Amino acid sequence: MSGAASADGRDTPVALAHAPLLDGIEMAEIQRLEHFMARFELHPGEHLFSQGDESSSLYVIESGHIDLEVQTTAGRSRTIASLGPGESLGENSLLIGGRRTASAVARDRTCGWILYHAGFDMLRMDGAAGAVELMARLCESAVSRLRRRYETVAAELPPNGGGAADVATRQQPAAAAAELATPEYLLGLLCFREFFDDRQVQEVIGGSTPLEFARGAVLIGPGEAPEDLLLVVRGAVDVSVRRGEAAQRVRLAGPGRFVGHAGVIERAPSPVVAHTHGRLVLIRIPGERVRGMLRDPSAVARRFSSAFSQDVARSMREAERPIARTSSRAGA
Repeated sequence: MSGAASADGRDTPVALAHAPLLDGIEMAEIQRLEHFMARFELHPGEHLFSQGDESSSLYVIESGHIDLEVQTTAGRSRTIASLGPGESLGENSLLIGGRRTASAVARDRTCGWILYHAGFDMLRMDGAAGAVELMARLCESAVSRLRRRYETVAAELPPNGGGAADVATRQQPAAAAAELATPEYLLGLLCFREFFDDRQVQEVIGGSTPLEFARGAVLIGPGEAPEDLLLVVRGAVDVSVRRGEAAQRVRLAGPGRFVGHAGVIERAPSPVVAHTHGRLVLIRIPGERVRGMLRDPSAVARRFSSAFSQDVARSMREAERPIARTSSRAGA
């Protein structure tokens, strides 16, 4: 990292509390957070990290701006996002690991804090009010960035892509056969890997009945604001963005993945459309329930919030990958 990072005591918990991301959190909670954070300062043009670096930390911007840049196949840098005061970057690094998919470059003098992995790993399961609120805000920030990424992908599509006709249709689902969603099977899904038993799974889904859809069923249509978060149980969901008649797949969500993050958390029209890739079994988790669990201090809610945040990070990682597919007519 080009910029300097220090924990020399110059910055007090009072200064940390001024970060919009932490605004309103009790000072005692911020003092706890400070033990896991260090200061960073960058001059214009300096790198916070570079594309391809091993990832391990989360960064919170106090002042200034960070541009996220990717190297194109032609060897040029392209800015894919710009972040300012109160925003964070590096959620993917803590949630799912891997290498940085972009470089973070200071546009002007930029200051902030680093949250290290050890601290984050403890805080994400912490039921203390400050930790719960911080994790909820980080999740909401990640969801907002995911929406912006989808909007960027859509803006880069040709407005009149050619291709096959729209094949996705509205369908009424049927109740899934019991053997397709047994308690043991649900507990084995990726999103429940930190859960101890089926009782905890049922506490999350709230008694929602697994539903079965045929191939080509519309799950989220253009401009819809989904009321429920979709949990894929079996099969896969084709998630894409649109511009006019052009469409680009941004994710193929399989078992244990969620669909509809942005629309549900932000209670706004979804930036993506979704339809079944084949025969599909899913569970609808009411959006109100999802939003409530983000700020619920219970152990089950903390596990769900962690799994949900990890899935947002995976969605972002997949949306950032170079896609060498030809855009096709919407829904194809």
